[in-house]
Amino acid sequence: MIKKKGLKLFMSGFAISFLGSMPPGTLNMTTLHLAAFNSISAALWFAFGAIIIEMFYAAFAVTLLHRINIPDKWKKGTLWIFAIGLILYGCFVLYTVLYYPENTGVDKVSFSGSAFLFGVSLSIVNPIQVPFWLFWGTVLKQRNLLANSKTSIILYTISAGAGALSLLTIYSFLAGENRFWINQHQYSFMIFYGAVFLMLGIIQVWRNLIGSKYSLNTE
Repeated sequence: MIKKKGLKLFMSGFAISFLGSMPPGTLNMTTLHLAAFNSISAALWFAFGAIIIEMFYAAFAVTLLHRINIPDKWKKGTLWIFAIGLILYGCFVLYTVLYYPENTGVDKVSFSGSAFLFGVSLSIVNPIQVPFWLFWGTVLKQRNLLANSKTSIILYTISAGAGALSLLTIYSFLAGENRFWINQHQYSFMIFYGAVFLMLGIIQVWRNLIGSKYSLNTE
């Protein structure tokens, strides 16, 4: 049972990190830039440096989470925040793609020195990762997947790095000669991505409503 729960935690963290790294952002776009205009090796070293910092932020977030006592009456509220967050995020992605489609392109980036240190430096100045992992850590904690133990924290931290690194590795190998194909299909991909998060949010709202109705019937 413990191994099964640990696997669920790892796969959940992996999926969150993988999907969360898909929208155009500083780290994934820079990875594409380096692979397309410098080398795949430079892109991979950049990704590795960036992910090390992300794992540190994830570990910090989950440690902070376990030091915060959330009253039981607020637990249902976190599920609603989760649902609304998914919907808002999906709408934000769709809005960005529809009204600012030029931001999804792949352009050359100026780069010199160590790709690894470049990744570390860009990831350090991207503290949005802390609230991101704090939010998802809260969700996993509410679902009894993320426990206050060293094993659980280590699994969560490793999954955070593994998911993002896997996606950035795929981006690195897909770039190069395929950068024009990526540019051509990025718009459609982001429409699909935003729609998926919007749908997940709607599903979570439905689950919350069903859960509330069940609670009222059992009182």
